[in-house]
Amino acid sequence: MASPSPRKNTSSSNKPPRRRPLLLRRAMLHSSLCFLVGLLIGLAPSDWPAAALLVPSDIFRVLHAAINNRTDLISTSRYSISRRRQQPQLLVVVTTTEQYSDPERRAAGLTRTAHALRLVSPPLLWLVVEAVHDEKEAPPTARLLRGTGVVHRYLTYKKQQQASSDSEIKNEESSSARYCREQQRNVALGHIEEHRIAGVVLFGGLADVYDLRLLHRLREIRTFGAWPVATVSAYERKVAVHGPLCDLKQPQQDEDEHHQNQIVVTGWWFHDSTVALPVVADRPPPEMDVGAGGFAFSSSLLWDPHRWDRFPLSEPDTSQESVKFVQRLAVDEYNQSRGMPDAACSQIMLWRIHTTLPS
Repeated sequence: MASPSPRKNTSSSNKPPRRRPLLLRRAMLHSSLCFLVGLLIGLAPSDWPAAALLVPSDIFRVLHAAINNRTDLISTSRYSISRRRQQPQLLVVVTTTEQYSDPERRAAGLTRTAHALRLVSPPLLWLVVEAVHDEKEAPPTARLLRGTGVVHRYLTYKKQQQASSDSEIKNEESSSARYCREQQRNVALGHIEEHRIAGVVLFGGLADVYDLRLLHRLREIRTFGAWPVATVSAYERKVAVHGPLCDLKQPQQDEDEHHQNQIVVTGWWFHDSTVALPVVADRPPPEMDVGAGGFAFSSSLLWDPHRWDRFPLSEPDTSQESVKFVQRLAVDEYNQSRGMPDAACSQIMLWRIHTTLPS
């Protein structure tokens, strides 16, 4: 029986490889062209129909213009970011409520302060601190603050917990009021430290009457600022004025021409209407009350480790002795403060009115 012819095997083995269908190749070519056209349209400016009529040598100019447009957008966004950084500082006004135990007088003092703060341009934050017997109940002060139209935070604490050392000062009403005031300021400073609220902090009371120029210029402070304060006693019929001694520091020749004159503090003075001559010193006494001192400070000083090392009262951010820390720091750096409002610091910026009977 004859064997099969080997030609059939050789012909089947020498078949050419199968080629891709023509339809698939055309689809790949079309998709590549569409991708390139879409890329050029995305890089081209909005007037692409006019740019499409250009000769091929001008296509590079169109692409260069598109790249410049992207660069302008990036520079514009960077400018907007830098402009945000140059926004005015936050003004934080801390108001304690220990002065008036009568709810009506307390409401009147808060309303008067709210009217003054409403005239200040934002950003502004009003911290009102009050001691309550039950933190779960909403006292009338919270309802009053909601209707003031001022951005505020109402801070409360239990009076029993904060007044643990009342037995030591129960025989002195003035010391007790000062103790409660320091406790309320500690609560406010603790809130500022906990939430890292960056801004200029001003301590105030319900009996304070502000000059609007002071509230508008507080944002110029970088570390400390000082100004004259007048304390008026209605029943004793006397006025006490104290404040900084200021001088105008002119820029040196090697400094920038646009550098403005700076008002520096050179000393401290105190004058009572019952005394003939005023008292002049290099700086205020260490026992000066931070509320009556007529100064404001930057909140960043509260978490500055270099300044905490100079006055190691407690560990930073504990807020247990924040008021004492600020008081010592204000006295130590008083001569580095910024004087307000003029070169002589001769205008009273804050009036403190005492309408309570003397003890």
